[in-house]
Amino acid sequence: MDTDRTKRHRTTPAGQRVTIKDLARQLGLSITTISRALNGYSDVGEATRQRVIEAARKTGYRANRNARRLVMKRAHSFGWVRPDNDGLLADPHFVEVFAGALRAAREHNYDLLFASESDHSATDAYDRYIREQSVDGFILELPQPGDERIGMLLEAGVPFVVHGREGRDSRYGWVDIDNRGLFRALTGAMIEAGHKRLAFINGDEAFTYALDRRIGVCEALTERGLPPETVHILNARHPMGLFGYQLTEQALADKKATAIIYSSSIMAVEGQAAIARMGRQVGKDIAVASMDDNLRYVDLSPYQGVFSFIRSSLHAAGRAIAEELIRQCEDGATPRGTLIAATFDAQPDLAPYLPASWPGNGTGEGTRAKRREKGGAPDAKSERAIRP
Repeated sequence: MDTDRTKRHRTTPAGQRVTIKDLARQLGLSITTISRALNGYSDVGEATRQRVIEAARKTGYRANRNARRLVMKRAHSFGWVRPDNDGLLADPHFVEVFAGALRAAREHNYDLLFASESDHSATDAYDRYIREQSVDGFILELPQPGDERIGMLLEAGVPFVVHGREGRDSRYGWVDIDNRGLFRALTGAMIEAGHKRLAFINGDEAFTYALDRRIGVCEALTERGLPPETVHILNARHPMGLFGYQLTEQALADKKATAIIYSSSIMAVEGQAAIARMGRQVGKDIAVASMDDNLRYVDLSPYQGVFSFIRSSLHAAGRAIAEELIRQCEDGATPRGTLIAATFDAQPDLAPYLPASWPGNGTGEGTRAKRREKGGAPDAKSERAIRP
């Protein structure tokens, strides 16, 4: 049964889609004015625009996507190509980024066109979508040094945004955290707190995020004049969540190790069984620190107050990726980088040597020089916090 509110808002019979003609007739405006108001053209007055937007909201009017694509010469879709691998598709890190990007895209009336291709045919998929003009731009993840996909898209001149970055990051949009600086700071704090033998269980160093984390760890040693064997570095393959137990066992084969740094909270949680099996106890004779990407399906509450964490949201990164791509497509804007902020949640022995937060910058301006010169430390004060 219709309520009074439903009757007021409905302008067509029940079950019939509201059209732009219906909206124009209701407001006494031309179809052209309605269309230009909804698409943000500057020749429509603000009062008229708001009147049209409010009427569209109340009547439930939605623009015909196909017609809009023809008029705007845009697909209102983004392409996302991933390797054809069940393990990669189930990776919680990917799911979190995808959820954030999907939410932001939907809020701006964009679709995500998701494709799964074999590794050797991924560039063929990009080429096909570009030729068919079926997407407005692309989202890339897990960049590698000299990434072939990035070279191809730069040459094609199409909008794209990378989750992560490699050596050509001044030429495209990217979203990232300061992997190098954060892991340099965390390793430095572990050393300052008295740990003389550490293990670093990293991700897959085929990818730049893991390479940057390794560089940061090694820089912490170099700054203090310590030999490379101070930290035993072990590497997972992607997706890295499957290797926590195995690599923790290998790390604790060194009986002198008193601290483990993990590149993923999933590996840190998986590693707890290995720590217990080896007769070690976190907080007593072994310290644990980990990256925490705010994965919504990983419960870290049992480890709060036990582990130290670097925290930064992959969901927020996903949103920022989609928003940067929308900015490029709708405004024709120059690509830019976005550095996502992070925080430290450190145990009392590490806290004096770490800043509480590691700020990002909204546009990524100036971050490349810091990243190359000294790993992206946020400021001199934070540098002093690491070396009091």
